[in-house]
Amino acid sequence: MQNLFSLLIVLVFSLAGIFMSDAFRNLKEMIVPLLVLVMLSMGITLSMEDFKRILQKPVMVMYGALLHYGVMPLLAIILSLIFGISRDLYIGMVLVGSVPSGTASNLITYLAKGDLLYSVSITAFSTLLAPLFTPLWTYALAGKYVHVPFWDMVWDVLKIVILPVVLGVGIREIFPRVRTIEGFLPYISVSVVGFIIAVVLSLNVENLKKMDLMLLLAVFLHNVLGFLLGFLFGRLFGLDNKLSKTLSIEVGIQNSGLAVALAIKYFSPLASLPPALFSFLQNVNGIIVSSIYKRIH
Repeated sequence: MQNLFSLLIVLVFSLAGIFMSDAFRNLKEMIVPLLVLVMLSMGITLSMEDFKRILQKPVMVMYGALLHYGVMPLLAIILSLIFGISRDLYIGMVLVGSVPSGTASNLITYLAKGDLLYSVSITAFSTLLAPLFTPLWTYALAGKYVHVPFWDMVWDVLKIVILPVVLGVGIREIFPRVRTIEGFLPYISVSVVGFIIAVVLSLNVENLKKMDLMLLLAVFLHNVLGFLLGFLFGRLFGLDNKLSKTLSIEVGIQNSGLAVALAIKYFSPLASLPPALFSFLQNVNGIIVSSIYKRIH
């Protein structure tokens, strides 16, 4: 039932984003409040024991963040060479491969029945590493230094992810009965992801008309192979299925909004096309992946 609901939501919101682009474009300011609300409700599903478990395994978190910065930039180079895309589009591929994990990864992890706190930890740590790795990879692969708005990103992760989750845990400790809403959370989360898809499409309708099949395949594989390699490297590292699912999603989901901003500021509008397309595909693919992953225990 939930899988059917997820696919229906993706289809409806995708069509709405395309055919009602003006309406959804004006609703982009609602994304952050909705994410905060969902993360708060997810925090209610966690306990203090979950925090202790993650804090006892910092190497696991460091591995996840470093894997993210290792897999995605290299995939960007390989796929760009295979599909022979132009210089500007190649830069866009490199940028979206070099940014930290996106906050949507936490929602997808929850839907996939992964480890939410492990997901939040990797998102936060990869953001802290962004001022080092994003400029390093961009300079090495695209030949230009980019400045990462570090404190803005840290504040975003704090207000959208960490603080709401911590507050949710506190509410659970004080009011245990609040856990009765858990059964509704997957449907709320899918709806929020669907809304994000609609807004992303509405903001990029004109840009997406410029894409060709080669770029679409390159960006699609960039995202899908990120999911796949994240899971495989998780298992190779000795993580169980639940943690490997989480690592897979953290590797495959990017802060595509940052990549778009950097492309426009330091390169060209055309370079922002791969990150914009990636933003749409990672949410759609994320819903599909979560439907598959939640059956893996």
